[in-house]
Amino acid sequence: MRTPIMKLHQLRAIVAICESGSIQEASRLLHISQPALSKSIKELEAELGVPLLVRSNRGITATEYGDRLVRRARLVVEEVRRARDEIEALKGAMDGRVAIGVSPVTPSQQFAACLLRYRKRYPKVQLQINELRPAKLLEGLREGQLDLVLTSQPASRNIDGFQWQELYAQPTTLAVRKGHPLRAVRSLRELLDQEWLIPDSLEVSLAGEMFREQGVEPPQRIVECASVVLYAELAAHTDAVSFWSRRVFDLPIVSSTLDALNIAERVPGTDISLVSRPAELMTREAQMLVDDLVYAFKGPHLQKPGA
Repeated sequence: MRTPIMKLHQLRAIVAICESGSIQEASRLLHISQPALSKSIKELEAELGVPLLVRSNRGITATEYGDRLVRRARLVVEEVRRARDEIEALKGAMDGRVAIGVSPVTPSQQFAACLLRYRKRYPKVQLQINELRPAKLLEGLREGQLDLVLTSQPASRNIDGFQWQELYAQPTTLAVRKGHPLRAVRSLRELLDQEWLIPDSLEVSLAGEMFREQGVEPPQRIVECASVVLYAELAAHTDAVSFWSRRVFDLPIVSSTLDALNIAERVPGTDISLVSRPAELMTREAQMLVDDLVYAFKGPHLQKPGA
């Protein structure tokens, strides 16, 4: 049986169409005529013997076969780009691109300072910073769309094949709006009948970890909100108990509207980890940034005497 031959321009075509939802927009992005783009997809479908795209009132979407192919195609397209960047780096040019993923709570002032130093050293390198939820960060890493991520997911959920390094710990706190009738409570159990506001599902959030650690059933009324701005609005204008990283809570725009709760039970902190692609798949630009970050947070200048 002959193995289907897939060409790079065909993979680029199906990725662009699926991401834009339109042959017209994909044509513009790839600088290819629409007939040529349609021909590439038809040839790819004929080669594989399955339909890859369907038209509907929502535009063009992928079939089950197309969706599976696009996941792999993204990685192939990104690897080719990285290979070209690597060749350019070997020729002496540090002018590639590094895609970084962060969640709303992971960046710190030290992280920002490290990026600024990197920009000064390598001004021609394009830094692309994407803010995503923790699960989406790791998905982007798997699909090759991101070179490295800062995530609050624990290292126990390590992904095989990726480098995982804990950088720093980030304390957290529970909070309620100013003037809340329960702002002086000292026990988690006094809060369980309240509505709660959390940024992620109980399965992956620190709030869920706290309930499990204390052996209590989670509250019945929980609102999950991934929007940072809306999260802050709901926390400030409802009676919900909200969960915050201390760094974000200490921002004046947040702390001026909320009171931190001082309960007896431990509120789990967040360990922020740097997760990156294997060294052999990293461009020199990305590896230099990883090295800079590890040194900034874990370098010998931070080690205690005698450690």
